[in-house]
Amino acid sequence: MLKKAICLLVCVMTLVVCSSLVFAAIDLSAAKTDANTDLNKTKPVVVTIYINNAKSTYDDEITKKLADRFNAKLTSYDIHSGEKFIEKLNKMGVTDITSAERADIVGAFNGESVDYVVYAEVQPPIINSWRSMFNIGIKATVTIPVKILDIKNNKYLYNGKFTDQADNSTMFGGVGTKAAVLSAMDLVLVKTDEILTNRIPLN
Repeated sequence: MLKKAICLLVCVMTLVVCSSLVFAAIDLSAAKTDANTDLNKTKPVVVTIYINNAKSTYDDEITKKLADRFNAKLTSYDIHSGEKFIEKLNKMGVTDITSAERADIVGAFNGESVDYVVYAEVQPPIINSWRSMFNIGIKATVTIPVKILDIKNNKYLYNGKFTDQADNSTMFGGVGTKAAVLSAMDLVLVKTDEILTNRIPLN
């Protein structure tokens, strides 16, 4: 009787161990399949070109604000800096990308594995001062041209510019332009968010 019980116990334990090994093998196979699937997924490549022509004492903050906001909207893509392409365009005689022909811009990417190009430029802000009975202030108007190009299909997905303005004022002297310019940029970037989200396809 004891031998039968021991034999039965051994059989049960063997069955449990074999089942565990089988399920472990299945899980490992599934994990490998998922990993291979992830490796085969490639994001569309977006080259970003950001130009800052504000010519201010706080240019670094302007450039960072522009790049951070645009890049945050492009996280679904494989983002590459466009610095080398700016140099290539300059050698082609294109020094003002805002007014460049589409064909010239697309030509700079011939032979490259690039799907889309996103170009944005902060133009020199227009600054106006004003004075009331109690306050003096600065009004800044900021314009940011934006181009989005589909390189493989040689077409624009967007080509336009965004403009907005903001004030900075004080009851005392010494009001600066920085706060007004950055605030105007924030208003413009709300508008560019929608373009970046809706105009570039994911496939």
